Amino acid sequence: MLKHSVLILKEMCKRVNADYHSIDFEGDAWFWEYSWTQKEEDSFIDWLAEYLYTNKDARTEIMKRPSGTKKYCRQFAENFTWNYGWKISPV
Repeated sequence: MLKHSVLILKEMCKRVNADYHSIDFEGDAWFWEYSWTQKEEDSFIDWLAEYLYTNKDARTEIMKRPSGTKKYCRQFAENFTWNYGWKISPV
């Protein structure tokens, strides 16, 4: 896996106290193994959007169109989290 992808997934794991090394990210439903609250997900989206906005290498690595605008980085972070984020817990 690529450098920034690993860093992003490690950040996701850290937020739910998951061991990054024990998760099979090649599996079909790894993102269903843990859950976080809506507030935690929103915080991660904020973090990821800022990380992408301030890191051209990360944008180039994981975005098809690595636009450096804040709006685009935010949209990408929301879409990434929608597709790969942990499930939302009811509490």
